[in-house]
Amino acid sequence: MSKFYYSISDNYEDIFQPNDKQISFLEELAHGKILDVACATGKVAKRLQDDGFDVMGIDLEEKFVNKAINKNKIDAKCMNMLDIDKLRDNFGLIYCIGNSLVHLDSSEKINEFLKKCYDKLDTKGNLVIQIINFHPFLQVDDDYLGNLPTIKNEKVKFVRKYFRNGDFIRFNTVMTAGDKSIENDVNLFPITSDELVTLLEQNGFENIKIYGGFNKSEFDKENSRPLVLAAEKL
Repeated sequence: MSKFYYSISDNYEDIFQPNDKQISFLEELAHGKILDVACATGKVAKRLQDDGFDVMGIDLEEKFVNKAINKNKIDAKCMNMLDIDKLRDNFGLIYCIGNSLVHLDSSEKINEFLKKCYDKLDTKGNLVIQIINFHPFLQVDDDYLGNLPTIKNEKVKFVRKYFRNGDFIRFNTVMTAGDKSIENDVNLFPITSDELVTLLEQNGFENIKIYGGFNKSEFDKENSRPLVLAAEKL
């Protein structure tokens, strides 16, 4: 994972920017201290912080963490998401968005992460997960599974394609910025909405809600591209 993100780190904020629906969704569930898991350069955390919330972030990529601290002025640490139990604080909201969860390479590791999230949440605390809805990809009987819309603006073009790779899905990207072009491949673990809900329930989460986006659209397992999930520790 680190090689993939390191290679696009200089252009990451040109590719991915927080949007108002995303921020509103998180703020509706926020109270107490907030933890951004896989915070990247800290742009989402900064938006929340600017709105008065107490936020810290963690990310495995040191270059991202340095930008989060020095550019976006976020309290951030270089840390594996499986080590959140080592953090001193508990949180009213933990969120892991941007398809970061599925960089964990097994359901066992995802389960371990969810358990640690539950333990680090305050009572009435919320967990938000956002990943790709992998169910439609898993129905395709071909090595090429499909793509997401190309991100293109005046600074960068970012092409995203998905391929079958055994029990994993190979995420292929090509980023073009000026005369620079970088191609990457990284394996993702294609956990489905049903599997994720089962793990959450097994770890004690309740009030689990699934949406087809941060706009709270209805989730359609066959057709939705994003999968946004919110769960509560009672």
